[in-house]
Order: sequence, then structure tokens, then C-alpha cells
Amino acid sequence: MSVDAQCFDNTFLFVHYLWIGPVETLITFGLMSQITLVPSLITVGVILMFIPVQFAFNRAYGKSRFKAADVTDQRIRILSDIIAGIRVIKFHVWENVFTKLVHSLRSKEIKLFMNGRCFQAFRLSQLIYQIKFTVMVLVVGILLLHKGAGDPEALKSYQLFTLMNLITSLFISVILSMPQAIEQMNIAHVVDKRISRFLLLPEVGNDHYPEVNNSNERVVELTNVCSQWQNNLKQITLNSINFKACGRELIGIIGSVGSGKSSLLQTILGELPFSSGNIYRSPSVAYLPQAAWIFPGTIRQNILCNLPFESDRYAFVLKATSLDVDLLRFPEGDKTYVGERGSGLSGGQKARIALARTAYSRQEVLLLDDPLAAVDARVSNHLFQKCICGFLSDRLRFLVTHQHQLLPYMDRILILKEGEITFFGTYSELQTMKLQTDDFFCNSFDHSNDYGIFRLSDGDNDEKETNIIFNGLRRQLSETFASFRSDKRSSYYSTLQSPGQLEDLVTDGMMFSSFSLVREHYIDDYSFVNEKSVQGSLILPNEKNSSIRTITTAGSHESMQTIKSSVFDIYVVGEAERNNKTIDDGNIPEHNLSKEPIPGENLRHGKVGWKYYLVFGRITGSFCYLIITLLMFVFTTVVYATFDLWIARWIRIVDNRNETNSPRANDSSHVIGTWSWDDNYVNMYIIIILTILLVFFSTARTLLFFKQMTCVAERLHELMVKACLSTRILFFESNLSGRILNRFSKDIGIIDDLLPTNIFEFLQCLSLVVTFCAVTVISSYWAIFPAIILSILFWVIRGRYMYLSRDLRRLEAIARTPVLSWINITLQGLPCIRASGDQSFHLNKFYDVVNSHTDVFYMNLAAALWFGIRLDLLCVIFITCVSAICLILGIYSEIPGANVGLMFTYSSSLIGLFQWCVRQSTEVENQMVSVERAIEYVELEPETTDAQETLQPDSDWPSRGHIQFKDFGLRYASSDTWALKNINLDIRPGCKVGIVGRTGAGKSSIISALFRLVEGEQGCILIDGVDIKRLQLDYLRKRIAVISQDPIMFTGTVRMNMDPLGEKTDEAIWKALESIQLDKTVKNLGNGLDSLINEGGSNLSIGQRQLFALSRAILSGSRILVIDEATSNVDPSTDFIIQKTLRSIFKEVTVLTVAHRLHTVIDNEIVVVMESGEVIESGHPHVLLNPDLAETDKKVYNVDGNHLSTTDDIQISGNGPLAKLVKQYGDNESKNLAQIARKSFIEMLGNGDAIL
Repeated sequence: MSVDAQCFDNTFLFVHYLWIGPVETLITFGLMSQITLVPSLITVGVILMFIPVQFAFNRAYGKSRFKAADVTDQRIRILSDIIAGIRVIKFHVWENVFTKLVHSLRSKEIKLFMNGRCFQAFRLSQLIYQIKFTVMVLVVGILLLHKGAGDPEALKSYQLFTLMNLITSLFISVILSMPQAIEQMNIAHVVDKRISRFLLLPEVGNDHYPEVNNSNERVVELTNVCSQWQNNLKQITLNSINFKACGRELIGIIGSVGSGKSSLLQTILGELPFSSGNIYRSPSVAYLPQAAWIFPGTIRQNILCNLPFESDRYAFVLKATSLDVDLLRFPEGDKTYVGERGSGLSGGQKARIALARTAYSRQEVLLLDDPLAAVDARVSNHLFQKCICGFLSDRLRFLVTHQHQLLPYMDRILILKEGEITFFGTYSELQTMKLQTDDFFCNSFDHSNDYGIFRLSDGDNDEKETNIIFNGLRRQLSETFASFRSDKRSSYYSTLQSPGQLEDLVTDGMMFSSFSLVREHYIDDYSFVNEKSVQGSLILPNEKNSSIRTITTAGSHESMQTIKSSVFDIYVVGEAERNNKTIDDGNIPEHNLSKEPIPGENLRHGKVGWKYYLVFGRITGSFCYLIITLLMFVFTTVVYATFDLWIARWIRIVDNRNETNSPRANDSSHVIGTWSWDDNYVNMYIIIILTILLVFFSTARTLLFFKQMTCVAERLHELMVKACLSTRILFFESNLSGRILNRFSKDIGIIDDLLPTNIFEFLQCLSLVVTFCAVTVISSYWAIFPAIILSILFWVIRGRYMYLSRDLRRLEAIARTPVLSWINITLQGLPCIRASGDQSFHLNKFYDVVNSHTDVFYMNLAAALWFGIRLDLLCVIFITCVSAICLILGIYSEIPGANVGLMFTYSSSLIGLFQWCVRQSTEVENQMVSVERAIEYVELEPETTDAQETLQPDSDWPSRGHIQFKDFGLRYASSDTWALKNINLDIRPGCKVGIVGRTGAGKSSIISALFRLVEGEQGCILIDGVDIKRLQLDYLRKRIAVISQDPIMFTGTVRMNMDPLGEKTDEAIWKALESIQLDKTVKNLGNGLDSLINEGGSNLSIGQRQLFALSRAILSGSRILVIDEATSNVDPSTDFIIQKTLRSIFKEVTVLTVAHRLHTVIDNEIVVVMESGEVIESGHPHVLLNPDLAETDKKVYNVDGNHLSTTDDIQISGNGPLAKLVKQYGDNESKNLAQIARKSFIEMLGNGDAIL
């Protein structure tokens, strides 16, 4: 899209010369034949001879371009991987590896480009010598045909210049533009093949696409379905899948990492073609991928997509997905703009927005790929209860999950193992069968109640407890209702007749004492179920009178009559938040965007600064090489002018003889064919020698020029890649991927291809224009006066055009970025788009950005046409002035006929040549914008220029892993707010530390500070007593292992992803894979460590990618490990493997875990609680949750540790930040977490570890 599509634009600029050229040639031949037939035939034959030569050169050039384009695609794919995985690259210090990888592809690309440039050089050289070669053939033909004195057929001087003028008139159409048309047609042919190859990719065949029913029946049925992602894989992805789900069921899909859960959903969608079997499903499907897909736009746009805004439904969706509370924190509410891939949002927020989009749609079958993994337990419970089992309870739902505590609440459970179904049935059937598929299944089933999942029961105790809560809430709200009119009081009060309804009407987490604003929304289309149903369930408009299911602890289905009446939805908002309107009553403009969090691309104005020309010149390298190239241009111009001047001198000899008193003056002595043969042969040989020199110098200068320009493009790209990989991570966070790729694709494409060609043609045309003007003035100095006047007019017109053209070109480059970004975004969310049938919406969005780009592009073309017409007008005026000068001089003085012929020949050539020269000059200046944009990236500020980086610690540093934060403070460049302030932590060697806190608390900033992704402004961080600010960045980062939340796999082999530096042996890699049971997965890929990983690791599940990240950490052997919530997308057995690995292989390693779910760090030795960039609490979790009990346990253990029980029911007594966080999980989960913390505390006492 960035390069190939542009080729068609260039083709249509020249395509008409394919017929204009032959037509002009025929007309010219007709005129020439009136003067002399045979020499004219020879001349036209020479001109036509060059066309197949040009075609051969262009064909060879096109083949080289075709090969180079494939390498360019590979380079862009690698760069796309680099941008997506830049954090991983910087964490592991792989910048040099990927720089070399890109450079190797670039070198291959440049080599193919240079091969093509050689053929292009020969073609462009012909532009300068083709006319002179033709004139030389014409003169030689005349001399050889007219030998005798008095030959009546001999040509006179004015006739020869007429022939030369006619030949020169073919320069623009036949010699210049027609070969370019042929070249562009060859390029277009190559591009057409590439685009056709893409467009002709096989569509999803009907034989391998789900059969869609035409009814409203909610059904998905698979019969003996087998599928695999690639035909050459040894293992089938899904094998013999048989099941049927229908109605309003909730189907839970579980299985180990890589068992085929996501592939099953993709098969139901039709994204993964099946090779055998049959799929029958409902046409109304929505898909929520494991990695939430967010496109640039407002939060509201991401939820609605192409659906109309319905305020009531929209409000319920926000509440069901717990987004209403989040939106209250955003100044712009749901009109807040989110960038590409949801930049500016946390992982949980992105997941909930994607879930809200799915919920807002009216699709009957929902495929949910582990949407609960990205949120903590409290939010997970809310989403499961209020959204999946509540708002969505009337639809057929498939839920992939690793949270097995939810299984009792599923209607049916589908267990996958190695692509096959090992169980499909209810939870009670699963308990009866005591399935022994994997140990983790049984363990999770037996302890499902330990997770504190919300209780859904119709038991007396639960009903009694709920009624108590309801009565308390109703009393606290009575004063609020009393302020309303009596006629509304009865309406509101009648609504609040069940605890289930009231609980749903109150926003979670708000203190009732601060309620002051009650807003009502009259709802005609929905009604609540009673208190025994899942709270917040809704009935669609057409199903008010139907019965719905409720979920109990036994998993049974009961039919209950819904309330057939109007319901008021009461939103209670705190006084402090009443001005932050999240949802207005209906008429909010759908495209009212707030300020984008990602800054727009800088738009420069005015001409490209001389700085960029100088930098571009310095990059050319050898000064001597540059001087030689310039000398070749000078020699070519001198020889070109000498050729014409020698012809004029020759003809003046004839004219002088005609004016003498020779007795032969009145005979045929004045004709060319009657000269003495000695003189004729001498002049003929001189003309031939000049022609040969012109061919040599023009070809040599072209080859030298393009060789140098190719080296410049290669060097500039190399500097760009190096600068981008060396700059701060903030650069990638504040720039869209499409914006960066635009510089490496479109701008580098211009520097590779168009800019060198246009610079060459400009210099060539400029030398010809200067030569023509100089010869014209030399022939008659009177021509200098109109030349000066018209030059002034030219600069005025050019100035007006360039003032507009430069900015239009910059605008065009900026307007192109959204086009590329939207294509990239659409490809990322293609399964979601196709599943929900939103193709038209996203096509229209794409058309919008394309139209914006086309507007600017068209204005650029219109401005160029405006300029071209005025240039032609100036040339016509100049020719008119030259003609008037010749007539006047011919009347009042004498002027040689040869000079008159030369003046007319050159001045007439200026008409097209001058316009082409100026056009190329403007193209060069406009395309220098691409150089300007490239050099902006070359000059990116590197991560650090700190002169203190001189310390070189011992080779085994850090040998202990002792980390200290001392009064550390950090602030991002774009903000005055401290991201971290006054951080004081002392983490002893081998300690396991969990870092918790709400979104924006500063957890990720701790990681950024440790890896120096952002430099601290105060205090210091010491590792084993060494201030990390005094270390080289690569040295520091190599010695810290990391497992990021978003695992990235790069396009390449398994070996390259495991060890890009090539420092480890195959044995060590296999050992690291075996330690986390990944060896079997790698073997199943087909080629072991040489197996290919698709772009972004698409042939691996997210869980498998996280395990690969863990295996890289094992392979590194670092004494410090940083984990950023690495277990959010894995099943319990894989989570067990990870935790076991952390406690065995990393037993002596200092581990820092940034946690979004408390159960992953509750057994750590230290838990650090952060808020607003500060550490507000730290210590052992048992001490923080139950300080008194911890002290008692310590005393008791010192007396009799062996009899200290860890199974007692624990009530949290602490009131600190961690205790408050844990209490939000509910009583059951809180007790479970407290017991785990206490067990860890006692184990530490047993190991003799110091308690912090």
C-alpha cells in the first residue's frame, strides 16, 4: 500500500506518451521527407532502433525491482516486529542483533536495486546522446549521398537546421517521456503481479467454511471436525471435534496451554479452515479475542462500532462491564480518545472495552476467548456475574477460561487436550466421572470454593443475608427519596421491592453516605429478574414475556416469570463526581473526539532547510567520489555544447564561401555536398569522435551518480534503524506504528527510487537548459534581455508554487500515515470484524482516511498543473522574442544563418525541456521532505549521553542480587508529575517481592527505572552496591531477566527467538525448554529449534509465548528476575509449572513481580503497595494483613513451631492499604489469601529467614 499503489499514480503521468510518441514520430518523418527522403528514413530508423533497446533495459530493470520488492516486504515485516516488540528488545539488549538483521536484508535489497540501477543508467544516458547520435547519422548520410559538385539534391544549410530542429522536437515525447512511459508500464506490470498475487489469494472456500443457518436459532454444532493452521505441520490442531450447543447455554472451554481452545473458537468463526467434518452454526456471531482489539477512536466508538447509540442499553453495558467507574476518572468520559492498540489504557480496561463491544452487539452467539484473564479477581467476579451470566444470559456463550473456580456455574464444560475433546458435559457429570485427564483439573475442582467466587444460591441463609443488606440500603436511601415529589416517590419505591434490583441499581464500591444525585432513565425495553436470578440480567425487547434461566450452586436451570412493567434505572453518583458526566441522556455526538493522547505528527512549514541538504551531502561519503561525478557532468555538458557549436561552425564555412567572389560562387559550391573531401572527412570524424565521447561521459556519470546515491540511501536507512533502536522507549509509545513504518517504507522508498532519478534528471535538464540559453545568447547577445526578464518572472511564479507545494507534500506524507495505520489496525482485528459483520463500518473508516489523503494528493497535482501551464507560456514568450530579434537583426544588420538556425533549434527545445527541468527541481525539493523526515529519525535523542557511564564492575556482577532504592524519583519528559517519588526499598538477595497497586500507581515505572528505560531525576538505585546510572545500558540490562505481560515472538526460528545473540548451545536451549515442558511443543512445530515462528507468534498461543519468555529468563542465568503479571493467560497447570520454576530454578534469584492479581504474590517475602508513585506500605503480607497474629505466630513458633496450625479460619485484622485491597475480594477469597500469606510466613520462620 505504501509503495506499490504509488506506482500506478506515476504510470498514469506518462502512459499517454505511448501513443503520443509514435504519432509525433510519424508527423515528423512526413515533414522531414519533404526535404530529403533517404537521410530521413535513416534518421527515423535510428530513433526507432533505440526503442527496443530502451524496452530491454526497462524490462531488466523491472525484474530487478520485482525481486527487490519481495526483500523490501521482508524488511518491513521485520521492522513491524521490532516496533511491536521494542520493549522486549530493549530489555534483552537485542538492538544490535535486530540492527544486523535489518541491515542484512537492506544490503540484499540494495544489491538488487543497484542491479536495476545499472539498466536504468544506460536508459537515462541515452536521453543525452540519442539526439546527437541521430544528428551525427543524418550528417554522415548527407555527406555520403551527395558527393558531386553541383548536385541539385544536396542540402543547403537552412534545410539541415530544419531537420535538426524537427529531430530535437521529438526530445520530450519520444526520447524523454516515451521511455519513461515504457519504464513505468514495466513497473506497473511488476506491481500488478504483486497486487494480483495478493488479490488472487484463495478465499475461504465454502467447503471449509461453517454452514450458516437462516433462522434465529442459537446453535453451534460440530461433527467430526479436523483442522490445522498449516498443512505441513505434523500435528493436527483440532481432531475429531464433536459437540452441539444451543439455546442460552454458557459453555466453559478449558484445557492446558496449546490444547486448541482459541483454535476451536477460530474454527467456529471460520477463520481456521477445517479439512474434514461439518460445522453448522447461527449466522449471528460475535468474537472477543484473547488479546483485546482496540482501534484508534473514542471509547464510545470502540463500543458502538457501526451500531446506533441507545442510551439505556449503553448504560447497562457500561455497568455490566464495570466501565462506568473507570469513565468517571476520565476527564472526557466515554469521549476519551484511545490510540492504536489501546495506548493510554491498562490491560484490564482494554479487555473490558472489548467485552462491552461484544455485549452491546445483538449477536446471538458469543465466542469469548479468556476475557477474564486481564482483570483482577474482584473485577473478574463482577464481569462474570453481571455481564456474562447477567446481561448476556439470553445468548449462547462460549467462554474460554483458566479460572476453574467458575466451572460450577457453567451450563456445560468442554475440556480439550492436545486438540481433542476429552469431556463435554455438566459440572455434576464431571464430578461423578472423576475425570483424571490432568491433575490440575481435579485440584481446581476440589478447591473451587477457595477462590471466593460470588455466591449464587437460593438457600435460606443467602436470601436472609441479602435481605438484611437490602433493608440497610433502603433505609440509607430513604432520605434521598424523600426530596422527590410524592408522585415520583411511589414510582421509585415500587421499583425497589427486591434486594436484587436495588443491588443492581447502586454503583459498586461507592459509599452510600456520599450519594446526592439520583438520575432516572425510563426503560421500556428491559426488565430485571427477581432476586433469585443472576443480578442485573436483562431481557431483550422481544422476549419480555419469556422465561429465563437462573444459576444456582447446583447448576440447575429454573424458569421464572419476569416483571412485566416499566423499570426506572437509578444511577447514584457521588457529589465529588457529579460534574464528570459519563453518560448523557441520548444526544452525545458519536464522533466528538477529545484530544488525542498520542501527539500528532509534526508538520513543518516552508522550504526544506539547507541543514538537511548538507547532512544529505555528508552522507554521500567520499569527497573525491563526489568531485569525479560532478566533473563527469561538466565534461558531458561541454561535449554536448561542442557538438552543436562544431556543426554551426561547419555550416558557417559554407555560408562564408557563398559570400566570396569565387568564380564558383553562383554554382553549387555553397551546398554541403560540394566541399572538398578533405574538409568534409575531417569535420565528419570530429563529429563522430564527439559523439563517442558524449556516449562515454554520459554513461560513466550516470553509473557513478546512481552508485553514490544508492550508497547514500543504504547509509541513511542504517542510521535511521540504529537511531530508532537507540532512542528512548517513549518515542515508540508516543508514535503510532504506522507513522514509524511510513518513514521506513514510503519515505525510504522515495529516497531509494524517485529521489535519485529526479535529482539526476534535474541536473541533466539543468545542464541542457543552461547550455541552450548560453548558446542562444552567444549566437546573439540581444537574446539576453528577454532571458533576464523572463527569468525574473519565472522565479516569482516558482516561488509562489513552491511555497504551496512543499507544505502540500508534507501534508500528503502526514495524511498517508492514517491510511497505513488503519490497514494495520484492521488486519489485527480482522477476526472480530468479520465475525460481527462490521466490514462496511471499517471500510467506511478506511475510505475516510483515504479520501483525506486523496484530497491533499489532488491539490498537489492541481498545483503542479497550474505551474506547468505558466512555464509553457514563458517558453512561448521567449521563442517569440528570439524570433523578433532574428527578424529585426536580419533587416538592420547581418546575422549568420547558422546562428539563426542554432538559436531557433535551442529556443524551441526549451518549451518542454524547461518545464521538465523546473518540474524536476520542484520534485527534488518536495522529495527532499522525505530526506528531512528520515534525518529527523537519524537525529533522535539516544537513551543516554551520560558522561558518568564509565564504571565497569566485575564480570560476575551482580553476584548476589541485592537491590536498593534510595530516595529515588522519576518523572516522564511529557509530564511535570512525579511518576515515582521518594522510593526507599531494600531488597535483600534472593528475596521474592510483589509490587501491587491500582492502575497508575507506579508499578510499571519501577520496572522502567530498574532497566533505565526512563532516567531517574533524584536519588539512586543500587544493585550489589553499584549505582546503575554509572553503568553502560547494555551491560545493565543483560544482567536482569524479564518476563513481560505481553509476550512477544519475532518472525524467525525458535532458536532465534530463544537466543538471538547466538551465545547458547542447542543443549542449553533444549534444557531450558524441557524445564518448563515446552520441548514437546517445539518438536511438534516440525523442525525443532529451526521451526519457523509466524509474525507476532501467531502460530503459538499467548500462554505458550509466556512460557517461551520464561525459558529465555532461565537461559539468561541472571541473578535478578522481573515479572510483569506473566500468568494472566495460562491454565492452572501451566501456572503451577511457572510457580514451581520460580521456586526451584529461581530459588536463589531475586524476583520482582508486578502483580495485578494478589494471589500471585501473596506468598512472597515482601509485598510493596504503591499509590500515586509512592510506596505506602511494604513488608511480609501476613504482617500487613494480620500484624497481631503475625507477632503471636512468631512467638509461638519460637516456643513450639512444629505445632503451629495454618488451617485455622483467619479474619483480617489489619487496616492498611494491602488489607483494604484484599478485603475487596470478598470474605472467602480474603480468608484464602490470608491463609496463604500466613503459611508463607511460617515457612520463612522455619527457614530462618528474617521477617521484614
